[in-house]
Amino acid sequence: MQNSLQAEKKKIARSSMRKSFVKFILSMIVSIGLLCYTLNYFDIEKTAGFIQGARPDYLILSFFIIVVAYLIRGYRWIIWEKELSYRESFKLIMIGFMGNNILPARLGEFLRAYCTGRKTGANYGGTAALASIAIERVLDGLVIAIIGILGLVFIPVSAVLFNSLLFVSLGFGILTAGLISSIFFHEKIRRGLGTIHRIFPGHLTRFGMEKTNYFLDGLLLLKTLPQFANSLFFTTVIWGVELFAYYLISNAVHEGVTFSTCHIFLAVVNFASLFPLTIGGIGAIEGVATVFLISAGIPHEQALAMVVIQHAFQFGFTTLGGGILYFSGGYYSLPSDSQGKADRSRPAPESTVLREASDLLKDLSAELCIDPPCENRIELSIVIPAYNEQNRLPKTLLQTIAWCSQNGLAYEIIVSDDGSRDDTLELAKLFASQVSQVEYIACPHMGKGAAIRMGMLNAKGAYVLFMDADGATPLNEIPGLMAALAGENEIAIGSRVVQNPDETSVITATHRRVLGRVFSGMVNAFVISGIADTQCGFKMFRRSVIRDIFSRQKLNGFAFDVEILYLARKLGFSVKEIPVNWVNQEGSKVNLVADSVKMFFDILKIHWLHKNRWDDPLP
Repeated sequence: MQNSLQAEKKKIARSSMRKSFVKFILSMIVSIGLLCYTLNYFDIEKTAGFIQGARPDYLILSFFIIVVAYLIRGYRWIIWEKELSYRESFKLIMIGFMGNNILPARLGEFLRAYCTGRKTGANYGGTAALASIAIERVLDGLVIAIIGILGLVFIPVSAVLFNSLLFVSLGFGILTAGLISSIFFHEKIRRGLGTIHRIFPGHLTRFGMEKTNYFLDGLLLLKTLPQFANSLFFTTVIWGVELFAYYLISNAVHEGVTFSTCHIFLAVVNFASLFPLTIGGIGAIEGVATVFLISAGIPHEQALAMVVIQHAFQFGFTTLGGGILYFSGGYYSLPSDSQGKADRSRPAPESTVLREASDLLKDLSAELCIDPPCENRIELSIVIPAYNEQNRLPKTLLQTIAWCSQNGLAYEIIVSDDGSRDDTLELAKLFASQVSQVEYIACPHMGKGAAIRMGMLNAKGAYVLFMDADGATPLNEIPGLMAALAGENEIAIGSRVVQNPDETSVITATHRRVLGRVFSGMVNAFVISGIADTQCGFKMFRRSVIRDIFSRQKLNGFAFDVEILYLARKLGFSVKEIPVNWVNQEGSKVNLVADSVKMFFDILKIHWLHKNRWDDPLP
C-alpha cells in the first residue's frame, strides 16, 4: 500500500513537471515571437548604436538606484511579514523576481510564497504568504497607476493607448478596494464560506474554505491603519526611486526626456510585464512600452534603446541576484509538497522554543504527580486564548498545571489558538501530548473574542475561567472567584478598579490606566452601567450559563468582554466584581490607537446586534 502511494505521488510529480515544461516552452515561443515581431519594425543597427552611445555615468547611476529600490522592498515587506528578518525578506523578494523572469505566468510569486511558508514554519503553509505578496502587488499597482495617470495628464498619447493605460489603472483601483474590503469584512466572508460548506458539504468546499481562511489570515497582516499607511508610504518611495532611474536611462539615450514622459514609461513597462504568456515580460515589454514612448514623442530607435536598457538592467539584476540567493540559501532543498500538509505544518526539529518547553515540562512532571482528570466531573476549566504567544505561553501553562495540581483540583486547560503564525499551536500540541488535562483548539485568525468563544463552548468544568496567556493576574486569585460562584452569583470577574488597598495592587503604565478609565466611562454611558472594569482578562462563569451567553456572542475583537457582560445582564445573570492583583506584562497584542478606535465602534454596535433577538433559538 505504501509503495503504491509513493508510486502515485511520483506519477503526479512527473506529470506536473511535464506540464510545467510544456508551459515554459510555449511561453518562450510567445516571447520570442513577440520580440521578433517588434524588432521587425526597427533598424536594429541604429538601436544598437544608440545603446552603445548612451552616457555611461547616467547608466551606472541608474543601475545603482534600481538596486536601492530593491533594498527598500526588503524593508517594506517586513512591515507586515514581521516573522522575517530583513535579510530573509530581501532574499525572498529577489527569488520571487527571479522566478517571474524564468517561469511563465508570473509563477515566481508562488515560488516566493512556497519558500516563505517553509522558512517561517507557519501552519498555513504558503497560502497566507501568497496573500501577503498579493498585498505588495496591489499596493505596487495602485502607486504605478497613479504615476501613469499623472503622466497622461501632461503628455498626450493616442486615444487607444490612453484608454488602455486608464483601463489597467482602474483595474488596480478596484483590486485595492477589494483588498481593503476583504480586510474589513473578513469575518462575514468566513461565515459565508462556512454557510456554503454546510449547504454543499464536500472536499471541494472544505478545501476552498480552508484556503480562503488562510488567505484572509495573510491579508489581516495589514489590518491596522498605521501599517497600511506605512506600507503605502514606502511603496511610493520605491517607485519614486525607480522613476528617477527611468529618467536617467531615458536621458542617457535621448537628452531632454521629461519626468512626465518617464511617468508613462514606468507605468507601461511594469503593466506590460504582467502579460502572463511570456517569460519575464520579454517581447511584451519591448512591444508595448516602445509604442507608448513613440506616441509620447520619442524617436523610434531611441525609444526601443531605452526600453531594452531598462529591461536588461531589471532582468539581469533580479535573475542573477535571485538565482545566487536561491541556491546559496538552500531554498531549492526545502521539503516538497509531496510530503503532505501535516509535514508542512510541523515546526523544525531544532525549534528552540519547543525544545525548551519540552525540557521544562519533563522537569515539572518529575516534580509533581500529575493525575489524569476525574472521569465523572471536572471542577475547573481554564480557557487560554493565544495568538503568537510562543514566548509567554509555556511559562503560563507550566504555572497553571503546577498550581492546579498542587491545589488538588480536577481541572482541564484549553488553549484556544487564534490562527497563530509562530509555534504557539505546536506548543499547545506538545503540552496536550504530555499532560492529559491540556487540550487545544485550532481556530482561524478571527480575534480574541472568537478564540474565547470556541474555548468556552467546549469547556466541561463546573466552573469555567478564561485568562490571558501573559499571566498578568496571579493564579492565587482563582479561589476568590470560585467562592463568589459558590454563592448566589453566576459570573465572577476580576477587577483592577474595585480594589482592597491593603490586599491587592495593580501595576501598569499611567497612560494605560487613563485609557482604561476613559473606556470604562464610555461603556457605562453607552452599554452597561455599574461595572467598573469590563476588560480584565480574568473572568469565571458557572457552566450552566455559558451556552446562553457565548452562543449569542458576535463580536470577535477586544470589545467582546463588554458584549458578554451586556448579554449576562440582559439574560438576568448576576455579575460580581472581585478585586485582583494585576501586573502589566510586555508583549501586549493591543494597539492602543487602532484597537481603541475599533473597540469604540464595536461597543456602539452591541445594542443593535442584540436588539429584539431574545426569542431566537440558540445555535
